[in-house]
Amino acid sequence: MKLTKRLFAVVAASILGSIALPAAADVPAENAAINNVTEDVIAESAAVYATYQSDVSDVRQNPLSSADDIASSLDNLGGHNSQQLSNGFIAYSALVASQNPEFRAAVRDIEGFYGRDSLMLGLRNDVRYARTLGGGNAAVTSSLAAIEADADRLRGAGAFVKEQAYSLQAAGWAKAVIPSSDAMIQRIQSSASAGRPVRADLRVAFTSSEIDTVLAQAGQSGAPSLWENVNSAASAVRFPSLDMVYSGRSARIRAGKEPIADRIATLAAYRVLGTEAAPAQEVRTAMRETTTRNCINMAQLNLQQCVAAAHKQYEVPFCIGEHALTDVGDCIGDVTQ
Repeated sequence: MKLTKRLFAVVAASILGSIALPAAADVPAENAAINNVTEDVIAESAAVYATYQSDVSDVRQNPLSSADDIASSLDNLGGHNSQQLSNGFIAYSALVASQNPEFRAAVRDIEGFYGRDSLMLGLRNDVRYARTLGGGNAAVTSSLAAIEADADRLRGAGAFVKEQAYSLQAAGWAKAVIPSSDAMIQRIQSSASAGRPVRADLRVAFTSSEIDTVLAQAGQSGAPSLWENVNSAASAVRFPSLDMVYSGRSARIRAGKEPIADRIATLAAYRVLGTEAAPAQEVRTAMRETTTRNCINMAQLNLQQCVAAAHKQYEVPFCIGEHALTDVGDCIGDVTQ
């Protein structure tokens, strides 16, 4: 099957409520586009965030029923690299923001009137510049709606997993002593150092332009989290259907978090201009945001300390729910109010 037909299937299937892609091996985040002529850094990074959200879907849809389930959930949710996950969160937000029609038109108008070089100079020299363009604030507001929905989803998932920590106390296997918490910690530390592999089907979906139709939905005020219908079952990527009706208040930028909003707008402008507009390293620099990265890193350290203090199997799910889910939800949700 030709690649173009494969990518067209992404948006065509989303109209029916699901995206089914062929199974493929997972690809490390930093090497995912090594064979591409032009690397789509924003989409590649968003696929890291999508992989984390898919791991969240797995733990929401599959209650913990064995020590292996607990270990797998800990490895998946606790093994993400904090910088890569933070970059992915900013990149995903930018993809949502880039769907705003007024903002897209403003970026193209400035490029047409002053030239691409002048526009790129403005984006490069002033991270606040993109939000001053027409539709800039509205574009960021749409991304904040998606962020708020995602944060609420993670908090809900955290509560679900923590509840299992209490209910599992009645299960004989869950009362067993953990053989080696040190080994568990070493695994997630090693994984977090390198970063979790990106799911290949999500990478294909996010590097296709046809995903824009789906992303436009995620920015609707009051919309549910895009990831509610995403899971890893049978290599199927499922997104919401296009006939959903939304309601709810618009999210707003929390005081002091404007720099994050500025980076989202800047990356959204890069997305509108296309992958050839700026060198990959320049785009990566624009998405590197330290506040969220440090917050996620602290969540991971707390997770490791919690696991180190655990003695029985049923105690580990509490650590997962509190630090690998709820804390991360608070990290990304901190930008909204």
